[in-house]
Amino acid sequence: MVRENEEAFHTALYEDLHRSRVETVLGEFSPILHEVVETYNHIDEWTKDIKPPTTATYQVMRPRIKPSPKGIVLIIAPFNYPLNLSLTPLISAIAAGNTVVIKFSESLPTVSPLVEELIAKYLDPDVVRVVQGAVDEVNELLKLEWNHIFFTGSTKVGKIIATAAAKFITPVTLELGGKCPIIVDPRKADFKVIARRILWGRTSNSGQVCVCPDYVLIPRTHQRQLVDALKEVYVEFYPGGPQTSDSFGRLVNSGSVKRITGYLEGSKGDVVLGGLTNASKDGDPKYLPPTVVANVLGDDATMQEEMFGPVISIVPIDSLDDAIKFINDRPQPLALYVFSHDSEFKKKVTRSTRSGAIDFNDTMTHAIAAGLAFGGSGNSGYGQYHGKYGFDTFTHYRSSLETPTWAEAVLSFRYPPFPSWKLKMAEISLLPSRFPFDKNGKKTLLSRIQSFLPMFLVIVLAYYYRRDIRARSPIKF
Repeated sequence: MVRENEEAFHTALYEDLHRSRVETVLGEFSPILHEVVETYNHIDEWTKDIKPPTTATYQVMRPRIKPSPKGIVLIIAPFNYPLNLSLTPLISAIAAGNTVVIKFSESLPTVSPLVEELIAKYLDPDVVRVVQGAVDEVNELLKLEWNHIFFTGSTKVGKIIATAAAKFITPVTLELGGKCPIIVDPRKADFKVIARRILWGRTSNSGQVCVCPDYVLIPRTHQRQLVDALKEVYVEFYPGGPQTSDSFGRLVNSGSVKRITGYLEGSKGDVVLGGLTNASKDGDPKYLPPTVVANVLGDDATMQEEMFGPVISIVPIDSLDDAIKFINDRPQPLALYVFSHDSEFKKKVTRSTRSGAIDFNDTMTHAIAAGLAFGGSGNSGYGQYHGKYGFDTFTHYRSSLETPTWAEAVLSFRYPPFPSWKLKMAEISLLPSRFPFDKNGKKTLLSRIQSFLPMFLVIVLAYYYRRDIRARSPIKF
């Protein structure tokens, strides 16, 4: 479906978001096609019964964990990456054996109907259905009982989804956003490279990416260097200006422009790049230029909510400890970015903060890197997907035992009445759980021997039980 309709997707995404073809290939086609190939190559392995490690006692009972479908899945997709963030979880959900209903964004008048049409053409309607609409349709969907809900969007709406799901005790995956911070270590820093990677991360899809860098924490003595580098890179990216460039997108609607403009108007920081425009008067109501605001404080208007647009704030700090405290005083972000070449610096940030992901010396790349799980933490959501992690999200791992009849001799001690010898047998069954170490934490030979004793007893008792059956049975074995 994707390969045969690439041109149609390019056209639709450009119509709705002014999206460049390079961004569509990197942010939409690449992760989807990788997900298809990864799932195809491993589906037989992922769906096999799992033989779990267990104690010797239970080995004879054929312990298995059976990957099973959860049932009917609801996927509520966002507008910013409408193909990737709907089809990637869809692939995992189908691979796990589920049926799926997808709700696409009402903010994409060209893309959403196109994807609905193609899904109906390429996929079995008994497996996948599409629902269009806005808030009313979502509310109706949430009145139904689902076996799993997968939502990508804002934290505010995520809380509504989780509350509705709780009525049916429905498991939920929430892929939310938040303000993703950057910490810059100025020692040995190449500010040109840092600026290029920050501005790329902030302007991709016109800043409408849940893992976009939102603000930069940098020692105040080096803020000027970063600003100068950002200005230089800005000219490299958009030599004729971003408004006339096919490499810079648009916000999803004029309401988003108005919202972000309000943040900028209320800011007490210094706009050093970009800023407010009268683009709507020029017939470009969804345009907002890449904007950098320096000398921003923690209570600034630009720091209150996730920006979700091409605006980045620079917050000057005095030390790494100040940066860590600044991050920890706020909700957990979906991603944290650290620019440093010092291993101790990176270790300190890693162990002193929490986030959905942490990238070093780049922004956003982890979101499309093969083999990595994608998911939030705390306020930025919960649950993971991509590859095997996505398959696991939509799978119930069903434990199973098969107890043979001949094991009755071993199990008889669990039946009433309970004379003293049955208590002894029950105590023997605890031997595999004996600590394999002494009070000083050292492994002991006796504990290792004890762990094999129950299995030895099972074998002996099974032997005599089977021999007794042979003696009493008219059938010759």
